[in-house]
Formats: sequence, C-alpha cells, structure tokens
Amino acid sequence: MAIVVQHGYFDGDQQALDDIEKVGYYGSKIDVAPSGDTPVHWHDLSMHIYITEGTLRVKDTATGEVHECVSGTRFHIPERALHIEEEHHGYSAIVGRSKLEVLEPFVRLAEEL
Repeated sequence: MAIVVQHGYFDGDQQALDDIEKVGYYGSKIDVAPSGDTPVHWHDLSMHIYITEGTLRVKDTATGEVHECVSGTRFHIPERALHIEEEHHGYSAIVGRSKLEVLEPFVRLAEEL
C-alpha cells in the first residue's frame, strides 16, 4: 500500500488532533532532531503525520516517489509500508498512531518484513 500525501491539509495543531481523534488513532506532538537518511524500513503500526514546522522528505519505495512534506502537510504511512526518510534538519509534527503501544524496535529493517 502506498503512502498518501496531502499538502495544505490543516492549519493548526487542534485541527490535526481533532482529525486524529476522528479516526480513532492515538495522537502526540513530537520534535525530531536533525538526522541522516534512514535505511529502507517499516513500522508495526499505521501513522498519520501532520508536519507543523520544518521539512521532511519521505521516499515511498512502492512507487519510487519522493514526497516533500512541509508545514500543513498530512501524510499517511500504512502499517508495514516500506519507506525512507531522507536527511533533514529537524522537524516538528503531530503524529496519530493506530496502536497505543509502540513495539520496539520502532524502525524495522526491510529484511524483517
């Protein structure tokens, strides 16, 4: 299943949190420190991510498409969808998770799928 990206989707934190609540996900605010590229990986849950500050570039390995996600962008990463997060300078987001408990390791390598 492909990553779905919607630019200009929301205007503020409360709108993102309300959207997360409507779909029954568990929401939280996060600040992510600058990072290099992550290897191809997947997660054991689905996520709706709402970028509030900064920029995150995500490559959907199913389609090969690279999405540039900036403030106001909402994107959905389905459970077990392979993707790459490119190098970034840090960003802030509101994240809706499909599961309350996050199993470790959170980032799982492609060969574990």
